[in-house]
Amino acid sequence: MKGALTQNQIEYVLFHLGQHLGGLDRLRPYFKFVTSDNPDYDLDKIVFYMSEEKLDLTNCVVERGIPILFPLPASPTVYEVIDDHTLIFNHDLLKSAFYLLSGYQEQTSEEVDFMERFPFEKSVQSKLGVITKPLVNYYFNLLIEGFELFAERNGIDIYRKQLFDSYGFLLSHDIDRVDYFHWRETAYRWMQIFGLRKPHYPKKRLFKAAVNSILPTIVPGLRDDPFWSFKKMRKMERENNISSSWYFLNRDGSPHDARYYFSEKRIKDMISYLESEGCEVGLHGSIKTASNKDAMSNALSALAESCPVEVIGTRQHFLKFFYPLTFKIQSEVGLKYDTTLGFAGHEGFRNGYCYPFKPYNLKNDRMIDMWEFPLNAMDGTLFYYRKLGFENAEKAVLEVVSEVEKFGGIFSLLWHNSTFDEDEMPGITAFYNNLLKAVSSKATKSISGKHLLLMMDDVKQT
Repeated sequence: MKGALTQNQIEYVLFHLGQHLGGLDRLRPYFKFVTSDNPDYDLDKIVFYMSEEKLDLTNCVVERGIPILFPLPASPTVYEVIDDHTLIFNHDLLKSAFYLLSGYQEQTSEEVDFMERFPFEKSVQSKLGVITKPLVNYYFNLLIEGFELFAERNGIDIYRKQLFDSYGFLLSHDIDRVDYFHWRETAYRWMQIFGLRKPHYPKKRLFKAAVNSILPTIVPGLRDDPFWSFKKMRKMERENNISSSWYFLNRDGSPHDARYYFSEKRIKDMISYLESEGCEVGLHGSIKTASNKDAMSNALSALAESCPVEVIGTRQHFLKFFYPLTFKIQSEVGLKYDTTLGFAGHEGFRNGYCYPFKPYNLKNDRMIDMWEFPLNAMDGTLFYYRKLGFENAEKAVLEVVSEVEKFGGIFSLLWHNSTFDEDEMPGITAFYNNLLKAVSSKATKSISGKHLLLMMDDVKQT
């Protein structure tokens, strides 16, 4: 990222900084942006040195354990006050924040994984070992510390603010499959046994699962289906005072899409049940919807016909996303928020931020008028990508939660309704229930996506 931030990019960062600082507009008349080639500034100002250098991870400066991506290496401190009334930020915290928050690294990268996603392994966070740190929040905290010194010495009224006293908990579920006892699922298990597909768990347990699924597949209703786990999940959530968001996947012609239809009576009945429970129903956009507006529009229309209330939120299937195209498509069909942006390969902070944020379109140098609720952890990351056991999986989640709590942000957990196969992972139901208790016990509030959106609409940038 060579060159100083544009005015639009500066405004983008300050817009989000306004979520943490009341009275920011009272400070803005004092702002002065200078480059190393033009170091002159007036006294009684808040001076931001703007880096014009491209990212070089070998030159990062570490402040309080947090790497600053665009430092001015000759400067000994992040900020300093001179003559009592002049505040100078010696490192470019604004550009460091913009780089992560805007998704610059993935918008300008050609690196993709097997699903055409920007891979965690190629990210700055992976290379620096800081994926579980919300760096943007730390950058904002350093800025606010300096602002507080300046404000105190100049008699300016500012105050810190945060979304939640401790943190908010956004629990969501992607509904990919609803039938464990389905001929395709049963056939797939036997293909795994015979080596035609890669097995996901030990063959002894896989063989038992395959045998046990034959009769229930032939005789529907013979056994409770572990994928049809809605009411069991809601019971656990209700016991922990949790509301949740459920994103239903559309059927779009790909074998990776849903194997059910929104129009099925059982699906419509379940949607009505979830709404009656105070939950949110949203769209889990198929692979095709990530790059095809007509596909997204058709999927949303189909779900709307089976849902009694307006559908406003979405998450993309397989976290497959094209930046900024997918945001453009979502916004144009009437969706109000997305909650896709997390790494499949590791829990943590893909955009370095534990608050809702607006995406950025580098092509036209503009903020996108849509909210992103970042995804911090999901079951597939813990058990499929990272292959963690229960104890380490809980530790990994709670480490991320502890970071969110430092800033009063929002912690987002994705758990699929199909992750309750006791043959595959004995004890998974008890683990999930205990994890819910651990996460929700200290949360200020459990909140669905639609209610978080209402909350963000009420947030005033002052």
